[in-house]
Amino acid sequence: MWPSRKHKLPAVAGRSPDLASLHCRPTRLGAGLLVTVLLLWLVGLNYQVNLAYAAAFWLAGFLAVAVLLNLRQLLDVQIDVNMPKEVFAGHTAVLELTARQNSRRRWLWLCSEDDFLNPDQAAAKLWQPWQMGSDGLSVYHWQIPALMRGYLRVPPLRTAAVAPFGMSMVQCVWHWPSDAVVFPAPIPHDLPDGRERDSETDRKRPPIQGGDDLSYLQAHQEGASLQHVAWKTYAKTGEMLDKRFEEPQTAVRNTVISYLDYPAGTSKDRLAGLLCFRVLEAERSGQTYSLELPQRVIAPQKGQREICLTALGLW
Repeated sequence: MWPSRKHKLPAVAGRSPDLASLHCRPTRLGAGLLVTVLLLWLVGLNYQVNLAYAAAFWLAGFLAVAVLLNLRQLLDVQIDVNMPKEVFAGHTAVLELTARQNSRRRWLWLCSEDDFLNPDQAAAKLWQPWQMGSDGLSVYHWQIPALMRGYLRVPPLRTAAVAPFGMSMVQCVWHWPSDAVVFPAPIPHDLPDGRERDSETDRKRPPIQGGDDLSYLQAHQEGASLQHVAWKTYAKTGEMLDKRFEEPQTAVRNTVISYLDYPAGTSKDRLAGLLCFRVLEAERSGQTYSLELPQRVIAPQKGQREICLTALGLW
C-alpha cells in the first residue's frame, strides 16, 4: 500500500489540487485484479470462452470506475491551515487543518514530506489517518517541530487516499506559506553581576510632553515646537520661553530590558533567549517595560508582549 519514497510530486497550486498534481498507482489488490483481468482475457482469446471475455471486461470496467472514484477523493477537496498563535523554539507547533467545504465522507492519510523522503523513517509509523465527515467540521492537528526561532518552516504535506475500494492510491503534496514566527526559547537566569533590578527600574523613559499641569518655563530652544511657547509672557517681556508640563506619574518609571545588560561576546541566539525570559517575567509580574535592541527600542504599547517576542524571534 505504501508508495515509493523516491517519487517526488509537485506542490499543489491553490486550495484544491488539479489532475496534473495527482499521482495514482495501483495497490497490491489493484495489481492482482489487473493480472486477473489479463489472464481472463488470454483464456478467452486462446480457448474462445465468451464467459472469460465477459468476466475480463466486467472486472476491467470495475477497475476503471474504482480508479476514477479514487481520484475524486482528492480532486475536489479543499484543505485550509490555521497557523499556531504562539510557539517557542524547541517546542512542537500544532497546525489545524480544516476542510470546511467538504460535503461527503472521506478517509485520507497524511504525512510530512520530510518524513516521507527520509529513508530511516518506518513506513508503518509514517502515515496518520484523517477521517473527514460530511459536515465540514473535521479538524486534523498536524504537529511539526519548531527547531529554531524565526519564521516557522512548514514542510510540504503529502496526502494519500485509497478509498473507496482500495484498488489504487492517489497522492498529492500540499504546500502552505507560513507567516507564523517562532519565538526564542526563554533562558531562565538572574540579572548580570553588578546590576540590580532596582537600579534597572530607575532608568527614565524619555520626557513625555503634553501634561495638564504647568511645571515651569525655560528658555526657548531653536528648532523646538512653537505650540509650547508662552506667548502671553512673550507679549509682556519680549522674551521667548517654552512651557514645560509635569510628567504623568505612570510614565516616570519604566523597566528597560536591554541587550546591553549582557557581555559583548554573547551570541545573538542566546541574547534572544535571555531577553525573552525577562519579557515573559515582566508580563507575568505586570511591570511596564521597554525592550531595547540594536537600533530599535520598543516602548510600552498595546500588544507589547507579542510585539517584543516577534522582534526577538526575527532579530
